[in-house]
Amino acid sequence: MSNPVEYSHNIIKARVAETIIQELFQQNGYHVFNYGMERTIPSILGTIKNQSDAIATAIRAQPDFVVQDSQSGELFYVEVKYRKSGHFNIDDLIDNFPYQNAHFVIVSPKNIQAISYSDLERGFSINSAKNRGIESYPFFKLDVNSIILFKKFVFDFFGNQP
Repeated sequence: MSNPVEYSHNIIKARVAETIIQELFQQNGYHVFNYGMERTIPSILGTIKNQSDAIATAIRAQPDFVVQDSQSGELFYVEVKYRKSGHFNIDDLIDNFPYQNAHFVIVSPKNIQAISYSDLERGFSINSAKNRGIESYPFFKLDVNSIILFKKFVFDFFGNQP
């Protein structure tokens, strides 16, 4: 993607999706800590997008958030992806993705879905044929009414994407 306007547009969509998911978790009592390169070292974002060395790849692989269950104290990684199609599979990750305990939240104009790295590794994916809605994702303890509300936010922001 060499078009700088398209690149900026995609970065903005990704940040909106991340913010929606961050707020969803916070509204459900989770502690959410920024972790990904966009927040920890934002000035590096544009300078490493086409580099393939080990350090640049490792930086780009950082999940967006470290999330803590406020009741159990358990920590986990969450990577948020915006996908207009709603499709996501293991081929969408970098080779040798290092965060094997990560959870992926896929935001599309019509849904919020979730899948674990281990499910991706076992060949499962997110696509239109199988709904992996975040409300049925067993790892997260999210209130169904808040999910409904945040899905409305997703539609407000992304529902009319060209």
